[in-house]
Amino acid sequence: MPLAHVSLPVTSLPASTAFYLSALNPLGYDVFMNLERAVGMTVKYDGPDFWLHQCPEMKDGEKGNGMHVAFKGSSKRVVREFYEAALKVGGKDNGPPGERTQYTKGYYAAYVLDLDGNNVECVYYQPWWLSALQVAPSVVGVVVVAGVAWWGGRAGWGL
Repeated sequence: MPLAHVSLPVTSLPASTAFYLSALNPLGYDVFMNLERAVGMTVKYDGPDFWLHQCPEMKDGEKGNGMHVAFKGSSKRVVREFYEAALKVGGKDNGPPGERTQYTKGYYAAYVLDLDGNNVECVYYQPWWLSALQVAPSVVGVVVVAGVAWWGGRAGWGL
């Protein structure tokens, strides 16, 4: 993935760290580095790709500046778990888990507003060709069984 990291400005570093640790737990995130005015998070065995930083211009209670960040989920279940976890720790619904066909078929996402009003997305995208590959063995199996039955009947096997 070409993106190295994303950093969000927050009004309360401890509160936002707790929020994101819970919301991103289904994706495997944990704290990688804890600095005085920033916290770096990552998935196990990787470098920090998500940072929170205390924004000196923001006072507690002020809302964010319309920042948006999207995390990649590994399944629809993980997207739902992210959404539920984020709501439990103070996130606000900004779009429940579901298919977003306005983007493309197979785009499944959920959106929450974090404690500072930043729009946080978790998305699972399964391209159409991957769905086709998952269904292909069943389709091929049916075609093979039907072909063997037809050929066996013509050969007098009494199938």
